[in-house]
Amino acid sequence: MKDFPYPLQPLRVPGGWTISVNTLFEVEPGPDTMQWFSSALLLWGHCRDSGYCFNSHFEPEDDPEGEFVLELCKVSYDRQGKAVKGSEVLLGDFRTRSKAQFVERVEQFMTNPARGQKT
Repeated sequence: MKDFPYPLQPLRVPGGWTISVNTLFEVEPGPDTMQWFSSALLLWGHCRDSGYCFNSHFEPEDDPEGEFVLELCKVSYDRQGKAVKGSEVLLGDFRTRSKAQFVERVEQFMTNPARGQKT
């Protein structure tokens, strides 16, 4: 991570959760930092035990006036632990211009998915 001018955003990740994609840096979106928010995914995480998962991005891409988008989902797994194709259900989404609120909602969803779904 020496090539990046910013460290990754700290996250509190409860046991059982896996963060598979993390390109969320500890920097606020603005005209000079938009390159750090232009990824198709900022964060993607899942909990195989519960089936809850989330993904997130920033939209519109490359727009300092854009917002963080957090999509909350649930997936079913088969007996071999593989996601059942077509089982993903969108539980809701959360949108905010505040990175602090975005991080808080991600952590809230991982800790208590039912509470984290409320918008």
